[in-house]
Amino acid sequence: MTSDWLITPPPSGQEGIPFAEAVARAEADLPAVLPDDPSQLLFALDIDGTMVGTHGVTDRMKQALAEAEAAGANIVIATGRGVYSTRHVVEELGLHRSWVVCSNGSLTVRWDGDGHQVADINEFDPRPTGEQFLETFPGILLGVDVGAGGMLVSQLFPAGELMRQELADSLEAVLGRRATRLVARAPWLERDDFAQQIDEMNLVDVEYAVGWTSWVDIGPAGVTKATGLQRLVDQLELPSTGTFAIGDGENDLAMLRWAHHGVAMGSADEAVRSAADAVTTAVEHDGAAAVIRAVLNRY
Repeated sequence: MTSDWLITPPPSGQEGIPFAEAVARAEADLPAVLPDDPSQLLFALDIDGTMVGTHGVTDRMKQALAEAEAAGANIVIATGRGVYSTRHVVEELGLHRSWVVCSNGSLTVRWDGDGHQVADINEFDPRPTGEQFLETFPGILLGVDVGAGGMLVSQLFPAGELMRQELADSLEAVLGRRATRLVARAPWLERDDFAQQIDEMNLVDVEYAVGWTSWVDIGPAGVTKATGLQRLVDQLELPSTGTFAIGDGENDLAMLRWAHHGVAMGSADEAVRSAADAVTTAVEHDGAAAVIRAVLNRY
């Protein structure tokens, strides 16, 4: 396995428990009402820190996804990543057909063996917010998703943080185009200091979520993983009682609250845990696989 697509948080350091025990705990937390048919289930899964850890995807995680797919459940990857860096994860997970909500809900694609097709796209003008960040953080690194081609950046991001980046010939080239996501990165700042200063900026007409470093994703106002997932649920005509969401970060808050059953990973901070209905073990202990296994045990 190559590691060039691993852009995930460090291990939580939490002590693990036997997988069977994690499944039992997850079962005890499940809601009483679930659809009668597993084909009416939808599992919305974050990537980094949820399905993917520092060593990639475990065999147990792959097995859980394969069993859910075989049961007819709908597997949806819900990520802040763009299309390019998500593609490698889809391949590694071994999913035959999958929906992917990329860029924190701004872009939804249908993936199969022949590639992907765009099903829904939401764009915004990144210039006002980008200029606000440049004023607040002189020298900040900015980038915008460019479809399936990676990210167009104002300055090169630190090595290993972007799977594919293209240096723009001008700032205008970055901010002068509509985009599904604007990324701002301040490598010289600690994450919490960065987040605090962003909150004080009083950003308007956008959605934003700070990552596990001094990195922030910015997207169109009113667009989150939850809105992308709801559009998909409506399209597939699935019941709300079949929706499960599992995540660990700030950009997962909306989808954890949206789902019939939202589950925070064991590494998640208190804000994410509070938004969820339950908490599972950390990614290095296959917490997401335990939740999927617990749901499938009901059928």
